[in-house]
Amino acid sequence: MKLRKISILGLMAILLPVGLMGQENNTQQSMSLEECVNYALENNRNLKTTRMEEAIAETQVGETRSMGLPQVSFSTSANYNYEIRKAFLPTSFITGDPTSEGFTPVQFSPEYDGNAALSVNQLLFDGSYFVGLQAAKTLRELRQKESNQSEIETVEAITKAYYLALITEERLQLLDANQSQLERVLEETKALYENGFVEKIDVDRISVNYNNLQTENTKAQRSYKLSMDMLKFQMGMALNTDLSLSGKIEDLTLEAEEYLAKTEEFDYRERTEFSIIQTNQNLASLDLKNNKATHLPKLYANFNYGWNSGVNSSEDLFDFSNNWLSFGAVGVSLQWDLFRGLYRSSKMQKNRIQIEQLEIQKEQLKSSIDMEITRAQNDLKSAKESLDVQKQNMELAASVYEQVETKYNNGMASSRELLDAETSKKEAETNYYGSLYDAIIAKIELEKSLGILY
Repeated sequence: MKLRKISILGLMAILLPVGLMGQENNTQQSMSLEECVNYALENNRNLKTTRMEEAIAETQVGETRSMGLPQVSFSTSANYNYEIRKAFLPTSFITGDPTSEGFTPVQFSPEYDGNAALSVNQLLFDGSYFVGLQAAKTLRELRQKESNQSEIETVEAITKAYYLALITEERLQLLDANQSQLERVLEETKALYENGFVEKIDVDRISVNYNNLQTENTKAQRSYKLSMDMLKFQMGMALNTDLSLSGKIEDLTLEAEEYLAKTEEFDYRERTEFSIIQTNQNLASLDLKNNKATHLPKLYANFNYGWNSGVNSSEDLFDFSNNWLSFGAVGVSLQWDLFRGLYRSSKMQKNRIQIEQLEIQKEQLKSSIDMEITRAQNDLKSAKESLDVQKQNMELAASVYEQVETKYNNGMASSRELLDAETSKKEAETNYYGSLYDAIIAKIELEKSLGILY
């Protein structure tokens, strides 16, 4: 799975539609990553939709099963034959005179007739029915796995959004501290200028950096709000909910070595995508089995019982005790499609090709998973190495700045040297937090590739 190196603002633009508004909710909540994930698993709208597909598959099992149960129906009718159709009989048959010629119209049907009947049909044997029932259960299993895959994707999105918000929050706190520090330097420089110890250009240089830092701080505040809104959106939470994060960056372990044992014990079936392909293979095999079963006959049992009546007045039609007679029948019926051209043969050939195609896809997925794991391991190692270097650089830059600031306050360093140190310090901090985010993303991708993210 390709590691996505997405910028912070780019990630926000992808995951958070512009202008999305939430319902009003002013209750403050402080949540850990686990709590955010659990909340999302209950409230994420995409997950709700996926689980509905799972529920639909459950109903399809019931639909298929019902085909093997008795099918009971009842019908009734009452008719007024205002113009009765007549049959034509030989006149000789009516008169008894063989010399009579021609035909005489005769009315057989009554003016009023009615019937009521109860029918019961029961499937005794149908090879396709039993295969279909098994296929419906397999489809239900497929929907469950697809739902699980959606849950994994939701957990991935929540985890990335949560740590993005944490990093942005920590970065904002550092910017606040830097701004306070530079503000103090600016005030001290103004005092030195008023007493004639520094030039106006020194005050102006520091003022420019202070204004830039203030602007950067404002942007960081907006980025933090946007990152929190993105997290709440992924969770299915109202955007104006007062949410704070209880997690800490320092609690996160970013060592690639901790996954070595899991890599050695890795089973492809731990990846939901692999399991989904296996289930699709089962469905294709069942479809082939179903097409073979259409060669077999279908056997049904049937039972019918009812009443009918025929009279010449509407009053007599509703005399159920005297004018309605019962009838009934019980039997079996057999349906057997002996030849349907080459239709069944073509469908079975299609099924065999699909099964072979899915086998190739499964082997391709294995190779892709192997590549994902290897790449994710290397990415995490590289990201961790870069993070260690950037952390050291940040600490060194902070130390250099403190030393230059001390010299500046003692008149031993110029304002340019101070601002150069301040710029290097900000650059080191930016590089550190960028490396930290990359390392966290690499860790998430490795856990996902190993099938242990959720």
